Amino acid sequence: MNINWTTVTAVIGATLGVWNLVQSFFQRRVRLKVVPKLTVIRGSGFLSSSMDLLPDGFACIEVTNLSVFPVTIAEVGFSLDGEVVRGVVIPDPTTLLPKRLEPRESIDVRATRSAGFPKKARRAYATTQCEHTCYGDSVVLSKWRKMSTA
Repeated sequence: MNINWTTVTAVIGATLGVWNLVQSFFQRRVRLKVVPKLTVIRGSGFLSSSMDLLPDGFACIEVTNLSVFPVTIAEVGFSLDGEVVRGVVIPDPTTLLPKRLEPRESIDVRATRSAGFPKKARRAYATTQCEHTCYGDSVVLSKWRKMSTA
């Protein structure tokens, strides 16, 4: 069997070139994981859940930087169903935002003086300093929506 090594090398080079192009495209994107939660104070700490409705819970949004570069979070909140405006979470403490997140670092932004999620909350969002917005949903927010419409 006669193998043309030039063709084999060209095919391998083209394949690796396409792979590197796709990989570099995904590495340059801002990627945030946004998870809405309910939080309660237990003793001297916080108990947060993205799965269960907690009695007397208040809104909390966890933002994780999945990018390979640092990202500064400027604003978090909830998009509202049927509304153009968004409900911004005022963090506790109020000096928490803006916050620079290194790769794989996360932050919990807890609302001040809030009981649960906003009535028309559809999904949570986080906006960076460069105005890139990522959205997220969770089981507890879905349960809250079903409970508030019933």
